[in-house]
Amino acid sequence: MSAFQGAPKLRLLQRRAIVPHQTLLYGEHMKAADDGTPLPDLNNVQGDVYFMFPKRWQRFMFFKITNAAQFQKDLDTYTPRITSSAQTVKDLDKIDKEGGSGLDIISSGIAFTKSGLKAMGIKKHLKEPHFDQGSLFNEKAKLGDQGQYDSVFDGDGKNDGVILLTAGEKDTCKTKMDEIQAIFKNSVNVVTTYEGRVRSGDGEHFGWRDGISQPALKGIGHSKPGQRIVNPGVVILGYPGDPVYDNKDAVARPDFTKDGSFMVFRKLEQNVLFLEDYVNKNWQSIPADEPKDGTYLTNDQRKNLFAARMVGRFKSGVPLALSPYIEDPAYLDPGLINNFDYTEPDGRCPFAAHVRKTAPRNLQPVVSREYLDASVLVRAGIPYGEEISGQEREDWKKLTDDQKENAVCPRGLLFVCYQASIDNGFFRQTTLFGNNDFFPLTGLVPQKIGQDPIIGGPKPVSGTTGTTDLSKEGEVTLQLINNNDEKYEVAGIAKKVVQSATSFEQKFFVTSRGGDYYFVPSISTVKSWGAAA
Repeated sequence: MSAFQGAPKLRLLQRRAIVPHQTLLYGEHMKAADDGTPLPDLNNVQGDVYFMFPKRWQRFMFFKITNAAQFQKDLDTYTPRITSSAQTVKDLDKIDKEGGSGLDIISSGIAFTKSGLKAMGIKKHLKEPHFDQGSLFNEKAKLGDQGQYDSVFDGDGKNDGVILLTAGEKDTCKTKMDEIQAIFKNSVNVVTTYEGRVRSGDGEHFGWRDGISQPALKGIGHSKPGQRIVNPGVVILGYPGDPVYDNKDAVARPDFTKDGSFMVFRKLEQNVLFLEDYVNKNWQSIPADEPKDGTYLTNDQRKNLFAARMVGRFKSGVPLALSPYIEDPAYLDPGLINNFDYTEPDGRCPFAAHVRKTAPRNLQPVVSREYLDASVLVRAGIPYGEEISGQEREDWKKLTDDQKENAVCPRGLLFVCYQASIDNGFFRQTTLFGNNDFFPLTGLVPQKIGQDPIIGGPKPVSGTTGTTDLSKEGEVTLQLINNNDEKYEVAGIAKKVVQSATSFEQKFFVTSRGGDYYFVPSISTVKSWGAAA
């Protein structure tokens, strides 16, 4: 019997990370949760924000507004095509009842950068520091991005917004986006269009099943065992959980932001063959007797375990915290796959594993539950690019090690996430979690754990070198002088690096090709902007 008890009676959707609350599937939209928490108007919230559009294919059309008055008229024409969260729930229910293979469900949404709002004459700050400062490009260094951005993102204000469209069929997706582009033909320049598609098994190009761990919004989403339950305002603006809403001393956001959200888009290029080489080169660092219980791992099991320790899950989605050495498919049960924490005494899941870095659990008392709750976001990305061909693999063998590590690759992830606070969500997960060598915190004394091996990146090359005598490990303080004769003091812990036959250098496999910060307005707000024309 499945451990997924108390859920709506579902055939297909139970495997989905976000399942609508049972009352929604029955057509009832509550205004408040059982504890009185006010709930968003799902007829007003765009459908991708929490429930995520059902899709096999997706297109992103990035645009610059060339005629603001005409754009608002065209926006009025486009608005009926926007898919609400209420409609998305109906679409998901239809998929569950009828099966998804024969359905070609079309969904669409729209979002704006700061420059896009400015082009329409909307100059108010939205009380989100990263959005209000301008483009993601301005924070490239803070995010640790060292690769060349695509031209649509390579500068401040290079795009004013994006229209999303999803469908079950490739041709439908293109045709419907062409229709939308025709609506705006006299008011925008299309900067670029990206196309994504769902891969077989719902995996990203590295091979891992994606999107397993998502938050359950109180009163809206059905919570499965182990799923983090948070207030709706963590994702949707204007409700409990929204940090501005919760801070009664803060200046309120503009009224038009209610039922909206902030979206972050990133094009993340994946060097799949380099990751495969890395695993093939280093898997023998795991001994055959790793379980220490008399069990001996086969070479394939050792290789799979090495890869799983980078992510925190086996490629199927089975979590290391529950199945620490040999993949046990029993843990793919929807009621088990997220029902774990990291209190195990024998360190089953490495601290630096991707899922442990970006979705930490039970760090109390060092880090509060409230802090972690505020950090969650909804991930709604999709892979892009073709599968690796046999010819590509043959050509790869001819490259030097340096060419392989720095290869430009034609595939990756079109990353999309939604949150009410970019600062608490995306920015925190990227800079304070994933790229932070000392996170997760394991005690009062910081321990260097390393960066996220999937989304982390190398530190900028330093121009400072030098030697000094060290006789033992422990606390050290360095006195440094820069080129302007300014003095700096650096304190930390010195630890000897021991090279052995089983040691390996951390490498990185994802390159950001840019992205941007977007405001996803409510449907009523989009209507008001269109009607204003």
